[in-house]
Amino acid sequence: MREYDQIADWYTIARNPEVGIPDLESFARHLPPGAKVLDIGCGDGVPVSQFLVRAGAEVVGLDSSPEMVARFRAALPSVPVRCERVQAASFEAASFDGVAAWGVLFHLSAPDQRAVIESMAEWLKPGGRVLFTSGAEAGGTESEMDGVTFHYVSLGAEQYRAALDRAGLVLESDRPDAWDNHVYVARKPVADASAL
Repeated sequence: MREYDQIADWYTIARNPEVGIPDLESFARHLPPGAKVLDIGCGDGVPVSQFLVRAGAEVVGLDSSPEMVARFRAALPSVPVRCERVQAASFEAASFDGVAAWGVLFHLSAPDQRAVIESMAEWLKPGGRVLFTSGAEAGGTESEMDGVTFHYVSLGAEQYRAALDRAGLVLESDRPDAWDNHVYVARKPVADASAL
């Protein structure tokens, strides 16, 4: 999103580095040692990618804002990051143990959100987990950050559950956090070898 190019200076200062940490701690506990994790909408890398790297994960960042990607590279120079829209991104199937998408899905249209959920499921290894934030209620809204208007779309908890189910993911939890985010965590089941 090019809007983040416009607010990059303000965002770097204003973003609370504690937001999301409790949920990321729980998320990281369910990942294998040295897990490979995709951070969608990684921004400048703080706090999500930074936390995951410190937790021992091998992180790959993805963000559509060139300015934010430049800041990510400055903050985390050894972590690979790609500057492209998640809707156009391509990764090998089953290449990640985890996918985090904090504060990004709700910037996409409803059809794009469903498509990205399908992509996240494809990119996850069996047993892998995905964490994302969006609204609990369905609908759209807009607000301003540093004078720039942002549009938000939530499918609502029921439709996120349905989209995850269609993608072959199992919703493990959806709940509000202490900062008015609604956090969804899902996993990709491991195939039952006895059923083969």
